[in-house]
Amino acid sequence: MRQLIYLLTALLLVPPAGIFIFACALVARFISRRDASPRLVWGSDPIVNNRYWSQAMKEAGFDSSTYTFSFYDTSSKRTDWDRLLSEELRGVPYAFKITLAFAASLFRYDIFFIGFNGYFIGATPLWRLQAYAFKLAQKHTVLIPYGSDYFAYRRIRSTTLIHGLLMSYPEAARTQDRITAQVDYWVRHADVMIPGSMGPDGAGRWDVLAPSSLTIDLSVWESSKRRSDADGRNATVFIVHAPNHRGFKGTEFVIDAVSKLREEGLAVELILLEKVKNDVVRMIFNEEADILVEQLVATGHGFNAVEGMASGLAVISNLEDETYTLPFRRWSFLNECPIASASPESVVDVLRKLVTRPALRRSLGQAGRQYAEKYHGFRSAQHLFHSVLQHLDGNNVNLLNLYHPLLGEYPASSPRIQHPLVNNRIVD
Repeated sequence: MRQLIYLLTALLLVPPAGIFIFACALVARFISRRDASPRLVWGSDPIVNNRYWSQAMKEAGFDSSTYTFSFYDTSSKRTDWDRLLSEELRGVPYAFKITLAFAASLFRYDIFFIGFNGYFIGATPLWRLQAYAFKLAQKHTVLIPYGSDYFAYRRIRSTTLIHGLLMSYPEAARTQDRITAQVDYWVRHADVMIPGSMGPDGAGRWDVLAPSSLTIDLSVWESSKRRSDADGRNATVFIVHAPNHRGFKGTEFVIDAVSKLREEGLAVELILLEKVKNDVVRMIFNEEADILVEQLVATGHGFNAVEGMASGLAVISNLEDETYTLPFRRWSFLNECPIASASPESVVDVLRKLVTRPALRRSLGQAGRQYAEKYHGFRSAQHLFHSVLQHLDGNNVNLLNLYHPLLGEYPASSPRIQHPLVNNRIVD
């Protein structure tokens, strides 16, 4: 009954709220600055990378802010974020609050970096008005998905990925129509799309081809102080795994692999990090870990793998399916990535090789830090988003070939990352 009342109330508010938003968009169109540097906003979902992207652009001299509903206190702290809607307009009914936040942003910002959930009113009956309001106000949208906003399970090419998602996010299977509608809407209307490794699974469009645009503050994540010569016989090798959702990451296979290596007589220990803050993760990576197993089910890697590479660890993730990886090898920078690929079926063998070869771990760890510095630091983010802004400003910037190994300027701007892997596999 409560949901029905909320829906009826929302439907009654749609006509006046829509008129209000479009009126604000029209006013914003005529009073917005035209000759100043664009003002950037990252929101409205509190995705951890929003704050790093914003911080990178602030350091490049841009007016850049995060504006989100709230934040996740398990992975960040209040000072990491600029504006929180939860702290504003106290006492104002929620439906009015998000409408006001959306409308006011049309005056305050020029470029909106958002996910496929949209910006504040994305979960309301007003969501289809967003792109038209942005265009009326002469604002731009850059779409960067983060996962649950994008994955419509029936569009995913990999059935193993579907099963992993069903293990961790079963309810999303019941909302595929809504997710599909949102993705199709923004594919049609967004000014720029940067879907990363999720691109093959439903968009049919990417304007920047990069296996990942994740960014990290490298001044916080230092290369590991640990210089271990342990090979599982002379001393213990420590393997870390930090799943946010076990099914999606393949945690049961990691636990089983460590158990099998112990049965073989190798001295290995698994450090399982769940629901811990980033400062604890940094400490473990810096002082105790030798190997990070990030994920074994989804093809690609996430934020934790970037943290592991930045920390100088040998990192394992699943880069097996060429349906996903081949475009990023051919036309982007995946071949420079020193992540060792493994699946649930091969993880025991890959771990065994890394456990027993400390020199290989060191080689991959050193290359990982270099790779993080080249492709996941603030300099890389600044290059990416400055190129996007130049494109939006009407300049002739070829975003599609931005990271092309032969045609792109950025890959050649610093030495190619050298490592012993071939197509992310250990070959000897």
